[in-house]
Amino acid sequence: MKALLLISAPGAGKGVVSKYLKDKYKYMHVSMGNLLREKAKTDKTIDDILKKGEFVDNKIVYELLEDIIKNNPNENFVFEGFPRMLEQNEVFEKILNKYDIIIDRVIYVDIKKEIAIKRITGRLTCSNCNETYNKYFDNINDNKCKICGGDLIKRNDDKLSTYNIRYDAFIDKTMPLVNYYKEKNLLYTVFNNESVENTYNQIDELMDKEMK
Repeated sequence: MKALLLISAPGAGKGVVSKYLKDKYKYMHVSMGNLLREKAKTDKTIDDILKKGEFVDNKIVYELLEDIIKNNPNENFVFEGFPRMLEQNEVFEKILNKYDIIIDRVIYVDIKKEIAIKRITGRLTCSNCNETYNKYFDNINDNKCKICGGDLIKRNDDKLSTYNIRYDAFIDKTMPLVNYYKEKNLLYTVFNNESVENTYNQIDELMDKEMK
């Protein structure tokens, strides 16, 4: 089976891109952020780490990752939000190899920092289905999700101070991972500074080229 990896700075739109890949190209979407936030509901230590914008212990992340892969055989995966650094990537690739999954491409979602900040600080997430909105860009009625009617909430890690911590960590820890996959000729860049339609067109062009 094949896997696609998404890498980006926080707020660059990994969630939007991964949802498009899931809906149109039938990848199974694995968001490590969503998995950790779900676990944080019953684990105060993880909840505190996420609120500070810091990284969760690798051992916990590896266990969550392997459980998802093991319980969903014969799926093509799109991984969002993990690995975030080179030392994680080594174990990540070993886990994939264990289940005969090959990383056939890596998409780096690039964005200007000032645009990412506006998207992050305006982001609202459905407390029920995890659908995301933005108070600056979406027409939201009564603070309710348009899909399931759940309450829209602001995540603790969507504050400007937390964002700056996460962004600095991305530059320091994750950019070496981007360069690693670039050297392996697996990296493709998608720019998400304009409309979502423009981003979708770039993805379609990339996927069409790769499938040929």
